[in-house]
Amino acid sequence: FNRGVALEIFFAMNTLEKIDRAANPSRLCLHKEGIFYKLYNQHAMLFIENIKELKVKVRFVKTVNQEVYSCGFPATIIENIKQQCIDLGGVLEESAKVITIANIKWQKENDYAEWGKKQKREAATAGINRGSAHGNLVKEIIAFPVMHKTPMEAMAFISELQKKIVRCQ
Repeated sequence: FNRGVALEIFFAMNTLEKIDRAANPSRLCLHKEGIFYKLYNQHAMLFIENIKELKVKVRFVKTVNQEVYSCGFPATIIENIKQQCIDLGGVLEESAKVITIANIKWQKENDYAEWGKKQKREAATAGINRGSAHGNLVKEIIAFPVMHKTPMEAMAFISELQKKIVRCQ
């Protein structure tokens, strides 16, 4: 029995179930994951367009063989989110791991395929920008003449690199 494979299958089933649920725009699912609530695919799109602007993560999930779009928000604001959903006509069902909201009257419903393409373009652009910043840091490290610097100069250089890395993230 391979525990890693079992965890991967468990994750795949959960991801598959989440993206299957997200294909139904009549029932919004907010999945509790640690101290956050997350939304996937079509539900992420509807949530962002109608309730709250969030950053979308795009990643290819091998176990379900597709791109998965997700966004999330801290659990500390869930009461505000639930009220916004109720204001849109939503009826809430709550369990420990998921809040399902039915009957929401969406003000905006864009084409999901087009929205997904836009998210992939934005993620690729962000990746290029991060990649070039990291590439510049690597060039700085390579060019730094460590053998000709004092320990204090080397520490100051590392401190500056740390600040730049934090800004890149």
